[in-house]
Amino acid sequence: MKSSFLVIIAIVLTLLAAAIAPLFKADPGMVQVHFQGWTIETSVLILVLAVLAMWLLVWLILRLWKMPAETARRIRDQRALAQLEKGLLALTEGDWSTAERALEKSASSHGRTTARYLAAAEAADGQDAGDRAQWYLEQADTRNRKQKFLVELTRSRILIQNGEFAEAKIVLEGLIKRRKRHPQVIEMLARCYRELGEWDSLLKLLPTMQKSGVIDEHEAEELKEQAAIGELQRCRDRESLSQSWRALPKAMQKVPEVVKTFADQAVLIGAPELTEEVIRNSLKREWNSRLLIPYGEPGPDDTSKRLKQCEKWLQTYPEDPWLHLAHGRLCAREELWGKARTHLVRSLEIEPSVAGYDSLGQLLERKGELEVAMACFRNALRMNQGKEPLPLPGDQARLASPGEGTRPRLESERA
Repeated sequence: MKSSFLVIIAIVLTLLAAAIAPLFKADPGMVQVHFQGWTIETSVLILVLAVLAMWLLVWLILRLWKMPAETARRIRDQRALAQLEKGLLALTEGDWSTAERALEKSASSHGRTTARYLAAAEAADGQDAGDRAQWYLEQADTRNRKQKFLVELTRSRILIQNGEFAEAKIVLEGLIKRRKRHPQVIEMLARCYRELGEWDSLLKLLPTMQKSGVIDEHEAEELKEQAAIGELQRCRDRESLSQSWRALPKAMQKVPEVVKTFADQAVLIGAPELTEEVIRNSLKREWNSRLLIPYGEPGPDDTSKRLKQCEKWLQTYPEDPWLHLAHGRLCAREELWGKARTHLVRSLEIEPSVAGYDSLGQLLERKGELEVAMACFRNALRMNQGKEPLPLPGDQARLASPGEGTRPRLESERA
């Protein structure tokens, strides 16, 4: 482009000279210069040509003077570009050490540039060198808003990669005020809120996430479910759990996973009495065997009520192993040892489980059948490790497969 501009200038000057040449031919003019006894007389055209020649000579001398420095600069630029390419390729391959060395050379030989220092910061972070990464970020050019935004965005990404979510959240909350719909800022800020358990802040961010296209309607519902679950899991006493449950929208109180979390948390904090009505209503809407596990953990005064309800459910779902397990646990709580044993063994017949072997082991231990109880506990441990359970002592064989219509007979039963 520069050479084209010079050609245009040369053409314009040629045309101008051709236009004024007749004037100088008719009247070349005269210029007289008198200086310290010297007198010089010449025509105007010769004077103009002499001035142009002098200017050209000075320009040529200056160009020759600057040529070594410009040549050296071009060589440095070429080397910097070569190092930049090498560094970016190494960064893509995950060769952090090579990438950092190359990018550092590229940045130092080409001044304070944003892109080179940001890439070098990523390479340093890949080597768990947080101090160097921060130094590179500080060296990056932040003279305009866009450069400053990119530096802070990279800083946030590095903080998140290192698990420093609280620090990243502060930076991202500042960025989102300037770029309210920037997808990467929104995604990283949402992740910080999830990791920190700040569910209220996450729900407030949800409309922005939808408007910016970060999540769709289905993902928004899943996020609301995660927020409800996270809020329930934070509760550490009966009152806060009850308040959090009542604060949930009615539709969210019907989601089985949310109901399961509420029930598990109630059992965990020692308030199982909160779960009976909630689980019963949920199972009435949709049968979910997982909810039977906390249903088998009664409150102080509702064991018999849960027992009657389990008996009703057994008429509809006689082959549900978790229902037999819950019923067996409730019978054991009421010291109905025979019924408890029957239902616990039936649960294991239909589907062996860690909870089933553990519950049967506790029952047999209380009845003094220590050998078989220890075998149950060992089977629970084996299944927890992904191994198959072993036959119990005194059994005719292993637990019967579902549908065989038999159950393992313990040695005490045969006696």
